[in-house]
Order: sequence, then C-alpha cells, then structure tokens
Amino acid sequence: MDLVNAFIVLLNYIFIPALSYGSQLALGALGVSFIYAILRFANFSHGDLMSFGAMMTILFTWLLQSYGISLGFLPTAILALPLAIIATILFSLITDRFVFRHYRTKKSTPV
Repeated sequence: MDLVNAFIVLLNYIFIPALSYGSQLALGALGVSFIYAILRFANFSHGDLMSFGAMMTILFTWLLQSYGISLGFLPTAILALPLAIIATILFSLITDRFVFRHYRTKKSTPV
C-alpha cells in the first residue's frame, strides 16, 4: 500500500505540476515563435501577457466571489476565465497599437 501512496504523491506533487508548468512555458515559447514567424518582429511581451491574464483571472474570480456569483459546485474561475481572456485581448491590442506598431512601421532591426 505504501508504494501506491508514494505513486499518488509523486503524481500530485511532482508530475502534474511539472506538466502544467512545462505546458505554460511551451505555450509562451510557441506564441513568441508564431509572432516572429508571421510579423518578422520579435515581440517578447508574452510573459507579461501571460502574467496579466493570470492576474485578471484572479481578480475576476475574487470579484465574482465577493458578489456571491458562482456556478454551484464548479469553481468560480471557470466563470472568470472568459472575462479575463477578453481583458487580456484588449490589453494586448492596446499595447500593440500604441507601442509595437511604431517599431514595426519603423522597420527596427532585430536584437
């Protein structure tokens, strides 16, 4: 029985968090690769956008919980995710319009 418990602990505390964190890093790297391949512009703000999206999810979850809005037995974060995605998209578009558009039209040299 101890072997089964050790395997469950290994899965819960090492394997699943490592898989989750590795997937997040892979998505960020994939996004940077796509943006550079399509626009030929190195936009390295993906880490900032990922952090902003996580913080918006936490903020919207907290706000929905403080107003008593929930989905019953499901986590409130499921309800907050679409709001956080929309907020992150808007933030990304505003940042692109006012910061990165200038450097794309200027044809800045890559770093």
